[in-house]
Amino acid sequence: MLRNKPRKANIATLPFRIRNNFRRLPNRFLLSDNDDNEKMVQKDFEDDNISGEEYNEYGDGDDDLEQRSDDDHIEQRSDNGDDLEQRSDDDHIEQRSDNGDDLEQRSDDDHIEQRSDNGDDLEQRSNDDHLEQRSDNDHLEQRNDNDDDLEQRSNNEEGDTNMISTSSENETESDYIMSLESDEEYETMSSDNEERHDSDISEEKLFVDEALAKDKLPSYDGDFAPYFQNLTTAALFCWIYKHNISTNAYEDLVDIIMRPEFNRDHIMAYQLSISDIIWNVLNNPSLLKEMYFGAGVDSKTKSEYWHGTLWAESPLFGQEQLMISGEIYQCGDFVYYYDNERKLGRLRAILLNEENQQYRLRIQKVLDYSDLPGTFKGELRQNRSLSGEVWLQDEPFLTITTSQISEKVAADTLRITEILYKHHTHWRIRDATFSYQHPSEYISIRQPPSPTIPVYKLFLDIYYDDFGTFRNVYHSLGGVYVQFGNMPARQRKLLKNHFVLGFVPFGGNFNEFMLPFISEMKEFEQGKLMEVNGQDAWVIAGLGVVTADLPQGNDMCGVLRHNANKGCRTCTASRESLTNFSQDVPATSRYHHITDDQFKEIFNEPATTRQRRLCTEFGLRTRPSILDRLLRERHLQTPQDVYHATAGKIGRLLKLTCELFSQKGEDEFIKAWKNFEKPKKWSRLPNPISHNASFMMSDYLRLAMIMPFILNSFLETSSLKENESRSILRRIQESRINMAKNVIIACWVYVAKTMRMVFESKFTLDSYDELQKCLEEEMKILPKVFPEFANLPNLHINIHLLVHARTYGTLINTQVGIKEMVHRIFKAMVPRTNCKNVELDLLKRYTTLFAIRHLVDGGADQRLSQPCRGFATMSSNFRNLLTNWYITEDKVSNEQEPEENEEAISSPVDFITNIILKRSLSRQDRENIMKNLPNFKSELLLSFMDIIQKSALIYSQMGWYELATYTMEESDGVFSKVHLHIGDVVTIHEEDSGECYAIIKGIFKYKGNDDKYYAFITIDWFDNINRIHNVLKCPLFRIQTSQDIRWRRIFPISIIDHVQKVHFVYDTKIDLWIKNNYYFTAI
Repeated sequence: MLRNKPRKANIATLPFRIRNNFRRLPNRFLLSDNDDNEKMVQKDFEDDNISGEEYNEYGDGDDDLEQRSDDDHIEQRSDNGDDLEQRSDDDHIEQRSDNGDDLEQRSDDDHIEQRSDNGDDLEQRSNDDHLEQRSDNDHLEQRNDNDDDLEQRSNNEEGDTNMISTSSENETESDYIMSLESDEEYETMSSDNEERHDSDISEEKLFVDEALAKDKLPSYDGDFAPYFQNLTTAALFCWIYKHNISTNAYEDLVDIIMRPEFNRDHIMAYQLSISDIIWNVLNNPSLLKEMYFGAGVDSKTKSEYWHGTLWAESPLFGQEQLMISGEIYQCGDFVYYYDNERKLGRLRAILLNEENQQYRLRIQKVLDYSDLPGTFKGELRQNRSLSGEVWLQDEPFLTITTSQISEKVAADTLRITEILYKHHTHWRIRDATFSYQHPSEYISIRQPPSPTIPVYKLFLDIYYDDFGTFRNVYHSLGGVYVQFGNMPARQRKLLKNHFVLGFVPFGGNFNEFMLPFISEMKEFEQGKLMEVNGQDAWVIAGLGVVTADLPQGNDMCGVLRHNANKGCRTCTASRESLTNFSQDVPATSRYHHITDDQFKEIFNEPATTRQRRLCTEFGLRTRPSILDRLLRERHLQTPQDVYHATAGKIGRLLKLTCELFSQKGEDEFIKAWKNFEKPKKWSRLPNPISHNASFMMSDYLRLAMIMPFILNSFLETSSLKENESRSILRRIQESRINMAKNVIIACWVYVAKTMRMVFESKFTLDSYDELQKCLEEEMKILPKVFPEFANLPNLHINIHLLVHARTYGTLINTQVGIKEMVHRIFKAMVPRTNCKNVELDLLKRYTTLFAIRHLVDGGADQRLSQPCRGFATMSSNFRNLLTNWYITEDKVSNEQEPEENEEAISSPVDFITNIILKRSLSRQDRENIMKNLPNFKSELLLSFMDIIQKSALIYSQMGWYELATYTMEESDGVFSKVHLHIGDVVTIHEEDSGECYAIIKGIFKYKGNDDKYYAFITIDWFDNINRIHNVLKCPLFRIQTSQDIRWRRIFPISIIDHVQKVHFVYDTKIDLWIKNNYYFTAI
């Protein structure tokens, strides 16, 4: 029920009292004095309870709480983004939800539709002691912040709140929503209630919110005392409340800022200490056991940060030295090694082999004059070689064992001025300054005070992005988040493992905001003594990567925005040559040490005009980013974000494709779009033609997975505008008219194929080569077919993605798709703040959530000698409380428990638990399935023999269902939820055939001889016919017919031993199934 919630006023509000005059509370309620004493008042009424037609209950909201009755119309609104409307007009109630799923219940005259933002809590809060009640022609309007649980909270500064609890033995639905028939009824009811209460309750106790007493007012000085400290805070507070941030608000804001009394220093920014975050993470046992601290790993499959080159080479993250044959070798040293013969090389990294846990050494070749290709040999280089000059060779690097090392070479005995490298299969030489410095050249760290003390090296990932605070105008906060690259990818995907550093205020300066962080990080770079699990530890932390979208990423590199002439933060390519894939990337890349010299040149130029010219020439800002005060390679460690870039490309391609359609083509496309069978787990996608602007970035990624198949199903020459077709044919230099449609589909195929590779979760050496090939093909075809892609920054980054992938193991390690979801948590909190100090309120709420999570994980409190055991056991004692809460998302299962009257489904294997079958099939559906199972009994017996039983079945009890869910523990210890529906395509690993595919035709349970039920599936196999679709470049399959009895159809449900990530499309033109090679889980 919606409950009234008075609270003690503890800030200097204006001297207005909000009375509880609209209705009296029934039975019992708590009232609060100006002190903290609570008083219980109970009134015995003549009736046992008061029906919903005699009173209505309401709760506090963030904004005004308005109650009106107007023609029996009741409307409730939610401030966090959507309206929750309830109307008593012909018994019509409508509620809506933002999560895309509509819950609709209908009767003859009643329609109920519910819509919620996050499906969790309905929270109501008081906003700066501001409560307003109105009655106007019997119209009742109530506003709430969130959507499910009726939870109320006040955001006063001290957090003192007093809950009103109301109870009634017979609470009905009429308690929630009331409509009064007329003004007369309202007056009668109010008068009635007043008579009942006045005898025992003083008028003073009916005030639910009051101003502070005079002696408790804050001791502010100045013109705005005692309400505000100064003009700045008073004016901004009034500005927010006047406009609730609308588009015409900024004229008033300019007037405020231009006032001479306005002082920007009065605008406070709040930030959490990175030292506190690190301490809490290292003292969280659930996190610490998952984190990796060690050398870079030499693995055939790359998936984590420690598989990339940066981790292995940097002393901040990997192993910086190793003793070999009594001598210490450090990363960056020049050494002699044996590889058939004695050779010279540079020790790039010390690695740990994943298979045998033995050390490996990554070596960069150093060439003598005799090793140079013939085209680079000449008298000048030969003479330089006589004085000790040698040449570095760029990738690929060698990996050798420690036994192949011969000895160290003094660096001062070598002279290197040039680097040999390959560019498009041709050898080239560039100046040695055009190369990323090895981290050992600019990073040196202190050794721990004791050789026995544990060492923790932390790889920090900083993410910065603005998010809209209010929905109706661009009024943003800059969220700054921290992740730990020491966590495996599966842990970094969890929202709770994105730690908040703070929020840059609207209009604030990022560099200024980050000063405290920089100061603390400079200590951690050299090593800091901290207590971890009750003992001293040496903690080293470094800035590993900065992730951001295109504009913010450039800002944090000190590079001009992407619309400048040289607006790429990774290279100096001009705007006219962004999509020229043949450019010499190593020769045009930006390097930290060169950029430093350019910044110095700009800084030392006294003339402003000349400074601007230099900025334009170099593509740099006037000052470097504050992050450059830390030990990093600014250009390499601020990679391009593939999530924003890929979604941007797809959005542009979709718009251009739809513009090519004739009216007939649009109609055919919409028909094909509606009829196309999309994966069941996807949320509903908007109409690509009429609602293109409604697509989110994740929607664009999903669209690209299926768009080639949709276009292939209907696209003909007549589907395109004739003039557009001819323009495309001229650009691709083709005369055949049907080539226009083929090349359009080909564009989508290349985009989908590239996207699939970019978001690959694991890479091998061959995968890197395939990635490079896909990026090059996409970059060639898109500008050729659609000139709007020429020199597009989102397409230009294809040139740099291979380097990013090798540096960080994969590209999804640095994509911000999941990080973008963190914004939603805080955007939902904004309406529940006091709107006076939004950033502080958000951080207060976050620290509370973070503390709960820390205790539930069994984390220690540095103020106490032992952890709190009660929170650590909450996941078992309060399952429902912790379910569907992002701070405990991996602690409890979200699966529903079986009903009491349902038979439990037993699992034949340990790694599958909590099997639940849902939605019984009709008799007709069961009979249709059985028609295609001529050998049902014999195959069922074989399935039982696969799991537990070797004898004949003695029972015949069975039941058929539409879907099954269960929890599965994968090989890496991760628990995943598996959902199986009839019609799903699944992957099954066969001993003889390897990876095979089948479609689920039925799900049923059967009672075994041990009196337990077991779950089974019936399937039809896909038969690979070893053909590739000419246009879609995907393999073709034929489905198993009912007469084909070569393969059995019934299996235990445990045969599906991993989460399914496969999609098949039926092509009616050729009567075959196409495996969608472009399907993947985007986020």
